[in-house]
Amino acid sequence: MKRAVIVEGLGFGDEGKGATVDFLVRELQADLVIRFCGGSQAGHNVELDDGRRHTFSQFGAGSLAGSATYLAEQMIIHPAAMRAEAAHLRRLTGRDPFAALAIHPRALVSTPYHQELNRLRELARGSARHGSCGHGIGETRRYWLEHGQDAVTAADLKDLDLLAAKLELLRQRCLLEIESLTPRVPGGQRGRAALFFEPSRNIAADLSRLSAPLTIQPETPAFRTAVLEGSQGVLLDEWRGFHPHTTWSTVTLHHALAIAEEAGVDELCALGVIRCYLTRHGAGPLPTRDRYLEEAIADRGNPPNPWQGRIRCGWPDLVLLRYAVTAAGGPVDGLVINGLDQLRGLPLRLATGYRRATGAPRRHLPVTAAPCLAWQSRLASYLQQAEPVYERISLTDLETRLERKIAPLAIRSVGPSARGRTLRELRFRPLAESQADRDLCIEAKRGRT
Repeated sequence: MKRAVIVEGLGFGDEGKGATVDFLVRELQADLVIRFCGGSQAGHNVELDDGRRHTFSQFGAGSLAGSATYLAEQMIIHPAAMRAEAAHLRRLTGRDPFAALAIHPRALVSTPYHQELNRLRELARGSARHGSCGHGIGETRRYWLEHGQDAVTAADLKDLDLLAAKLELLRQRCLLEIESLTPRVPGGQRGRAALFFEPSRNIAADLSRLSAPLTIQPETPAFRTAVLEGSQGVLLDEWRGFHPHTTWSTVTLHHALAIAEEAGVDELCALGVIRCYLTRHGAGPLPTRDRYLEEAIADRGNPPNPWQGRIRCGWPDLVLLRYAVTAAGGPVDGLVINGLDQLRGLPLRLATGYRRATGAPRRHLPVTAAPCLAWQSRLASYLQQAEPVYERISLTDLETRLERKIAPLAIRSVGPSARGRTLRELRFRPLAESQADRDLCIEAKRGRT
């Protein structure tokens, strides 16, 4: 019998998915971690009991616990960042991480051209930045949407001539774009455009060298128990997040459920991961943000960066959590609550609604049946101005409230390592039942719109 656990973030990312994956691999003796969305912008921190740490970006966060990694078709890979990550893993473990890694041939590749175009575009926005990570993920996906098979994929990394031809076409198209961008880029940053005048053959040779150890494999590796590791969070989803401050990736359960079905999984458990407070990198709404909370909580796993600045923190928000569970695209069988030790001793507040001029507070945000970016943009504008209604609450009461209002509590954690995590219950269900629930969920959304 094949089992799988999906680890899905229910916030704006940084919920503790990496540490949750590491814990699950150890508890379930899972033999495979499947990354089913996102790319190198992920920062999934895992700390061992002896204090050693690694920030997982493209390798599965169960690697230190002994699992193999499969990067599915929906992943966007970054070969240079992957080699840097592999070097740290090798120093940490003494093992070759590439020996336990396989990549789907159609996984898209973020190249230096995508990355610099991404950064130039974000710089050109000035004070209206979208909150990009600067890894070129959005540009890679946009190029694929516009030009299809011209996009560079993992399989192309093994064919130097084809790779060079695709990169030259990409370079020419980027030159047309940066012509209008560079006048709006601050003067000191315009030198970034010089990359687009370098020979594409040189870029191709670099990418080919970096990709030499990669195993390209169209089939999901065999497994008994797999953990499907999401990236970012539902509130950043390209269709369900608050446009335009979103990722160019579907980070709901959609891809994970499809992968589980294709792999012949018999039993499935979908876990929604949250911290006991909200976090957000980069621009975009965070209604419960509190600078006092930011100063009180130390998070060495999320240092400031030049593209997104400092991580922001806010009190737990039932409105956004209800929205995330509904927008997830399938049943959430249990909650993982991380960081409970970080709020000890603080006067905890829970946002239960948003204030209205008249009438009861708003406690729900609508989820549209069909994707509509104009509607998501209106939600983003609303959330930028939303005024939360708070209740004073204890940590114990918070856990009880979330279990009653959202989903059963599956895992709770204090501290950064697996030793501080407690498994309460994993509710596995037949995959067919999960698919049926997903269909019912879609029908329910249609009925509400």
